[in-house]
Amino acid sequence: MKRLRLILALCFTVCVLASCTKTAKYTVKEQKDANGFTYKTVEGDPAKARIYTLDNGLTVYLSVNRDAPRIQTFIPVKAGSTYDPSETTGLAHYLEHMMFKGSSKFGTKDWSAESKLLEKISDLYEKHKATSDKAEKKKIYAEIDKVSQEASKLAIANEYDKLLAVIGAKGSNAWTSTEETVYVSDIPTNELEKWLQIESERFSKLVLRLFHTEIEAVYEEFNMSQDNDGRKAYSTLLASLWPTHKYGQQTTLGKGEHLKNPSMVNIHNYFDTYYVPNNMAICLSGDIDFEKTVQLINKYWGGFKRSDVPANVGAKEEPIKEITEKTVVGPSDEYLMFAYRFNGYSSEDRKMVTMIDMILSNSQAGLIDLNLNQKQTVLRAGCSTRFMKDYGMHTFSGSPRAGQTLKEVKNLILEQIEKVKKGDFPDWLIGAVVKDMKLSQIKRFEGNNRANEFVDAFTLGIDWNDYVSFTDSLESITKEQIVKFANEHYKNNYVVVYKRKGVDKDVMKVEKPKITPVPINRTDRSDFLTKILNEKTSPLKPEYIDFKSKIKKEELQKGLELDYIKNEDNELFKLYYIFDMGKKHSKELALAVNYMKYLGTDKYTPSALQEEFYKLGLSLSIRTGAEYSSVSISGLKSSFEKAVELVEHVISNAKADDVAYRNYVAGILKNRSNSLMNKSAIMWSGLFNYGKYGKFNPNTNILSDKELNAINPTDLTKLVADMTSYKHRIFYYGQDDVAKVKEVIKKHHTVSAELKELPKPTKYTEQSTNKNRVYFVNYDMVQANILMITKKNQFNKDQLPQIKLFNEYFGGGMGSIVFQEIRESQALAYSAWSSFSTPSKADNSNYILGYVATQIDKLKLATDGLLELLNNMPHDQKAFDNARIAIQKKIESERITKDNIYWTYDSNRDLGIDNDYREGVYNLAKKATFKDLDKFFNENVKNSKYTFLVVGNRKLVNMKTLRKLGEVKELSLKDIFGYDK
Repeated sequence: MKRLRLILALCFTVCVLASCTKTAKYTVKEQKDANGFTYKTVEGDPAKARIYTLDNGLTVYLSVNRDAPRIQTFIPVKAGSTYDPSETTGLAHYLEHMMFKGSSKFGTKDWSAESKLLEKISDLYEKHKATSDKAEKKKIYAEIDKVSQEASKLAIANEYDKLLAVIGAKGSNAWTSTEETVYVSDIPTNELEKWLQIESERFSKLVLRLFHTEIEAVYEEFNMSQDNDGRKAYSTLLASLWPTHKYGQQTTLGKGEHLKNPSMVNIHNYFDTYYVPNNMAICLSGDIDFEKTVQLINKYWGGFKRSDVPANVGAKEEPIKEITEKTVVGPSDEYLMFAYRFNGYSSEDRKMVTMIDMILSNSQAGLIDLNLNQKQTVLRAGCSTRFMKDYGMHTFSGSPRAGQTLKEVKNLILEQIEKVKKGDFPDWLIGAVVKDMKLSQIKRFEGNNRANEFVDAFTLGIDWNDYVSFTDSLESITKEQIVKFANEHYKNNYVVVYKRKGVDKDVMKVEKPKITPVPINRTDRSDFLTKILNEKTSPLKPEYIDFKSKIKKEELQKGLELDYIKNEDNELFKLYYIFDMGKKHSKELALAVNYMKYLGTDKYTPSALQEEFYKLGLSLSIRTGAEYSSVSISGLKSSFEKAVELVEHVISNAKADDVAYRNYVAGILKNRSNSLMNKSAIMWSGLFNYGKYGKFNPNTNILSDKELNAINPTDLTKLVADMTSYKHRIFYYGQDDVAKVKEVIKKHHTVSAELKELPKPTKYTEQSTNKNRVYFVNYDMVQANILMITKKNQFNKDQLPQIKLFNEYFGGGMGSIVFQEIRESQALAYSAWSSFSTPSKADNSNYILGYVATQIDKLKLATDGLLELLNNMPHDQKAFDNARIAIQKKIESERITKDNIYWTYDSNRDLGIDNDYREGVYNLAKKATFKDLDKFFNENVKNSKYTFLVVGNRKLVNMKTLRKLGEVKELSLKDIFGYDK
């Protein structure tokens, strides 16, 4: 017996030694740090994360990244729209908004008095919710408005945003989805402890202050969704895909009737139930010390009490056994989407559907990519997956060409699915898909945003080793398995939604009760904010870039320069051929560049060429903008020379195809037609350019139908081939040394000895804004969108510090003057902002922009409110000081790294700046006074005249209101696009 035990012991020892010398990838290890905190790591984890679980159940994900002294933070809560009570949908989203209103320690100047008023408001909302009598509801809401006025006098608005500003936070926001609500911010590493103090206080107790003005913002968001045909179509798809489960029956924004009857009691109950440590996580990636960080988290969060969380059990759906068809109508262009339903995130379905999705559409060599998009048999088509805890979906979408029906588009997509079911795809594609996904994983884990991966793993309940090993697990999937799965699951068991053009008679507008604007407390400051301000942190010193030392430059010949930065992090390379010419220099150039995607060469067919790139894990992009064009290629270091060889082959040997060109032109004309129905295109392409330049502008100066059809496609391929005969530059970012890069470029990038000067660009005349005028375009919508613009002086680089300071104070986020006044105080718009905008080129002008998206009945109040601010800037010394501190903190912790060094240098160069101008911004922020800001405002902003660009429904907009703003001119679609069909 002893001998047997000895043999077993020896065998065990050998096994342990073997595992130590050849550790299995993705093995989970559990150990304790120096302070006794237990954590887990995963062998082969690209994030090299430590995962802690505190005694109270709080999960902590930590990953180190030394690129910059900053930390990307996420605080996810396992609670989203599917957790909402069925009688008060939209509750999780309400709560997300209210979490920015402060706590009992900040956001208030007298919590004892304020809390009593908030209780009274809560009771009134319950009465309001309980009655169905409209007159009684109106009476109760008037009382809510009255008490809210009293309570608002005790509130300090946006103090949370001020707290984050003074620690140098960026990108502070939140989102709500089906199973999660997530709070996000990017902070300097030396402010971690302050951030933890702020967040632990914010999450310690829910305070629903300034509730009725924030509900107004939620109303606006709901009404905005009514103007979004895509959102309506997607909601219809989900409702039919899940006729019972909350995935389909409860949207994030909630039902309109529920928005009208909010319950503060229900929101508090929801918070108390789900916002507990064992249902939350802290996810950090950045310049951190593992052990010090978890100690700090435990210090501020370890005292939170865990609580049992009720299981959120979703309804079981019956199998879909037949095709379900739905139709949505609206003013935008027509398209369709359809989806198959699958099991959830942890199921084997996800692996198979992911592979099928990539075989069908990977943006390069999928069946849909090659057979539909490249061959131009539809205007565009694609597919994507979405997997949640209980169920997943595989969604397909397509837009028709002129004269093509939506059902024809659907059938063409279904034909590609049938090819998968028949195994009619190349064997090599499976391996290429896995390689592509591994490259994507490398890119996702490059920077601090890897912390977002932690969020997904936590909220979906996936062990980190399973999460990071997912791509590797696809390697064992065979073609036979894919074909078998496709035949079993892709049948007549899908839901299809046809988005057609028409008037939606079922649009529900949430009528908002009358509210009185609440006062904004600009003078008081809570003891908590004062304490945070007074706490000393280890200072960070700003680091400015010396572009000359960071970018190696090699003149390959006169007019051709190689710029080089080494990639110190991974095996990826990026190579760019950059040309300082674009649409302004040649209308045909953009046409030629976009035509290239449909062509092959004398060696490759169009599809074979895309397949060759995909096999090598290469991504090719040829783009042109107004004054800039580029050819770029990226992939792994091992494919660099082959990549250059292929790019040069494509540029020089693209083979014109007359049929492809005719289809290409037909597609351009259909896209133009679709733009006439697109609200965003009408405002930001059409109206904006018209308001800035007048009738002759970049949006109207296009090739006509006749000109397009008269072009010889061979001339377009010659135009692309001829690009390299002009002066240009090459930028490389990768691991090969500069000598190797230079050698490869010289070998394959053969150009003439004397490169041509660039052609002169078309000049567009910036219109004078010496008087108020209104340009109006009619569009069928619930809201009105208003963009105000005024031209100022020509760009002056010496003004940049003042401009940055003004934007930070006046319109730079949720703590800014514009946001506080327009949304927080008066609840006039969901979206409101203003900025002093600088151009991309030094010879262009600065502009002041102001934007509001608001209800028709608030159009006058919203525009008057924004104009008042732009003419009489409120003086808030504390807000100004916060803006100064915020700028300093951000610059102290910013680091321009990797290939961003080059793109920062490049954009500065276009503005005539050869240094890191942030130094001037920082120095001004340290010493500026309000007198300096006033001087800038009075000389550059105050008493400006504006061109008001308005998109709205003519039947609903009060034209008298517009005429009070200035002379009104209603523009046709032909006026702003240059065509109307």
